[in-house]
Amino acid sequence: MRTLMSVRDGFVSQLITEDDKTVALSTQNIDKTLKYVDHLKDMPVGKNMRHVAEVPLVIWEKAVQEGWSKDQNAWKKWLNDPDNKVFRTWQGKL
Repeated sequence: MRTLMSVRDGFVSQLITEDDKTVALSTQNIDKTLKYVDHLKDMPVGKNMRHVAEVPLVIWEKAVQEGWSKDQNAWKKWLNDPDNKVFRTWQGKL
């Protein structure tokens, strides 16, 4: 088994090779992201623009791998899912 690892800002990306198979595995400590979300919740809301969420890099990577990173409707569905509420800076429905 061979493992290549990259660590950056709490984001760990690994490529694991074994028996001619390669698997990509990513993990991330999201504590800083959650603190930033709490900070943004207290910020004044602009009239024409609103910051609605802060998405960790590991979630963005998953969206890219699954093919929905550029799909606005898929992001709305993900952001409106109650399981992802912790990443929302504004609690209205998208």
